[in-house]
This record gives sequence, structure tokens and C-alpha cells, in this order.
Amino acid sequence: MTGTVVAPVRRSRLLLAVLLLAMVVAPMAQTAVMPMLPALAGEFGVSAAAVSWVMTANLLAAAVGTPLFGRLGDLRGRKLVLILCLSIAAVGALLAALSDSYGLLIAARVLQGAGAGVLPPAISVIRAELPPKRVASGLALVSVSTGVGAAFGILASGVLMVRWNYQSVFWLLLILSLLALVTVVWGLPADRVPGTERGADPWGALTLALWLLALLIAISQGNTWGWTDWVVPGLLCAAMVFVILWCVVERRVRFPVVDMTLLTMRPVAFGNIAAALSAFGMYGSFIAISSLAQTPRESGFTTTALGAGLMLLPSAAGNLLAGMTGGVLLNRFGSRPTLVLGGILSAAGVALLVIKQNTELDLYLASALFGIGTGFAFTAIRAYINDAVPLDQLGAANGMNVVFRTIGAAAGSAVTGAVLSSDQVLGTHWPTQAAHETGFLIATGTFLATAILPFLISKSRR
Repeated sequence: MTGTVVAPVRRSRLLLAVLLLAMVVAPMAQTAVMPMLPALAGEFGVSAAAVSWVMTANLLAAAVGTPLFGRLGDLRGRKLVLILCLSIAAVGALLAALSDSYGLLIAARVLQGAGAGVLPPAISVIRAELPPKRVASGLALVSVSTGVGAAFGILASGVLMVRWNYQSVFWLLLILSLLALVTVVWGLPADRVPGTERGADPWGALTLALWLLALLIAISQGNTWGWTDWVVPGLLCAAMVFVILWCVVERRVRFPVVDMTLLTMRPVAFGNIAAALSAFGMYGSFIAISSLAQTPRESGFTTTALGAGLMLLPSAAGNLLAGMTGGVLLNRFGSRPTLVLGGILSAAGVALLVIKQNTELDLYLASALFGIGTGFAFTAIRAYINDAVPLDQLGAANGMNVVFRTIGAAAGSAVTGAVLSSDQVLGTHWPTQAAHETGFLIATGTFLATAILPFLISKSRR
């Protein structure tokens, strides 16, 4: 009897370990380039504005590819899509490490963005393969993998840049991608894809890609090009037009990339809004804390980029703690209290830095609090969606949730960057204390909005 119980438990743990390793690679690849942007600009002889495309190219590829990979997983098999995404990401990391031109580096970053496509099929595997009692805890751990990977990406890059060079960061990402690929091939069971009628939706995929590209380019490049420059408003208008076209196409075709009825379901719609708000606050907090840690001030401290990365480590630890305990909260109290708690803890952590920001301990404590809070929030958001969506649409629904999360992250980074650059100490490029406080207040507001949002969502079936 014991053996029959232990075997499924061990299998579940192995499955989660495999998926978690696959899940942390993409967010690490997204944020690892942050500390190295100045070095890359010097290495390839490009401007600070041009080098920002190292981040933007990856972000665009992830946003466009994730819902498409999610739907492909629903139709053709989740394991196949996981292998495909990790293989493309590994090729991208290899090309980035060997790049001798800026154009090749950007192309490599686009390929690395494909790694974000692992999220929807990974969640579908959890719901399909884990015992019902372990689904909540599995979703909790996978949901926080983005925050953990993002924080470790910044930290690992800072460490490697101090000891070696930017190529070492891409070699590390290559090793992790290959390791994740091997574990997926070896440790993931064969798919049991439902035998449903299948079909393609090229026009839906095209219009989805067009509005995402227009929107995210405008948001991510607005600070560089200027928000009043004709290109940025033009891209935003184009995004609106393509969104309308996309909705029309998806409602008319027989096999849509994303079933529009899913997006209009209240748990899914508000879950997507909550994901955008939480990601806005999380990435805005990352940038503001990193800037604050490195800004000279009379009564405080000043640290290096590596030191700033270390101050985000409690955020990763908090995310991991939330992932380990989030399943218990979901099973006992449900999605709504878990999301409310996550929003409140996140807001409290960032609000602390509005009141007090004079010591390293202040930043460590704030980082830990909003790390725990965002971990609970993303866990609850994932539960809302997975409770409401049928299994054969789960990949597409989670893919769109990643899209909203990406849009929130891009907007949070852009808005916080604009706030910090708008008010600088005279004669320097350092943001003032008031600018940092404004950035933290904005993040606090978005986290509080996340805490209020659950009261507008229908009570979870969990």
C-alpha cells in the first residue's frame, strides 16, 4: 500500500522539478541582459537607445509567440511544444554567445524569446498529469517561476559580468536551456491530447502578432523616441485597429487561435487584468529599487549593479516561499483571499520605501514583502483561469494571460523609467528622492488595485 502512494508522489515531484527548470529559463533570459546593456553598447558600438532593442526584441518575441505556442500545445501536444521552445531558446543563447555583430545579437534575442512559450503547455501538463489534490500546489510553484527567474537573471548577470564578460551570461543560459531540454525529453510523459477536430487560423495569428508588435514597440520605446513623436501615437492607433481586426477574425473563423468567449469570461478577463497590474508593479519595483540602491545620497548607502541585484534576491526567495505555500492557501481559502493577500503584501512592501529608504535593510525587507505578495497574486490568478477554462483551451488561455503579463511588465518598466528620468539631481543623471518615491507610489497603487479587483470576480469554483 505504501509503495502505491509513494510512487505517484515521487512522480509528481519529478514532473514539477522538470517543469520548473524549463520555466525559469525564459524570465532569466529576459532580465539577465539588464546589467550588461552599457557593456553591450560599448562592445558593438551602438547608442544607448539602440541597445535597448536587446531587451525589446526578446520581449516582443515572447509576447507574440506565447499564445501561439500555447494553442499549438493544445492541438499537437504539450511535450512537443516544450521541446520546440527550449530548442529554439538554446539556439538563440548559442548565437548570442557567439555574436560578432549587433544584428546577429538581436536575431539571437528573438530566438531566446521563444523560451517563454513553455508556460502554457507546462500549466496544461500540470492540470492533466498531476493528481487533483496536487494541482493547486503545482500551479502555485509554476506561477511564481517568472518572478524567481527574473530576479536570478539579474543577479547571475551581475556576478558573471564582474568576474568575466557578457558572453558568459549567454553561455550560462545555453547550459540551462540544454539542461531543461534534456529533462523534458527524459522526464515528461507522452501527451494525451484530446482527439478533437483541429484546424489552423493564420489570419488570427497574423492580426494577433500585429497588434502586439505595435503596442509593445510603442510602450517599450516611448521613453527613447518621445511620447509625443508621431511614431508612438501612430503605433498605438495601429494597435487599436489591429485589435479590432483580430477580434473580428477570431469571432468568424472556425478554429480560432484564441476563443473570444474565453476572454470574456469574468474570471479570465479579470485574471488577465490582475496579471497586467501585478506585472506592472513588479517590474516597476525592480527598476526603482535597482536605481535607488545605486543612487548616491547623504544619509544612505550606494552600491554597485551587483549589489542592487543582491537586493532583489529576497524577492526571488519570497516568490519561492509563496509558491511552496500558495497551494495550501488555495485549497483552504480559495482564489479570492489569496489574490487579496498578495496585493496587500505587495503594496505594503513597496509603500515601505515611500516612508523609509535609508538602509540596505529597508530595501531587503521591501523586496521580500513584494516578492511574497506577487507570488501569491500570480498563484491565485493562475487558479482563477484554470478553474474556468476547459483543458483543450487551457494553453491558449494561459498564453493570453502571459501576453497581458508582458504588457504590464513593459508598461511598468516604461512608466517607472520615465518618472525616474523626469526629475534628476542638478548636474547629474541620478533621479531625485522625490522621483523614486513617485515610482514607488505608482507601484503601490497598482498592487492595491490588484487587491481590490478580486471583489469584482465571480467566486471561484475551487
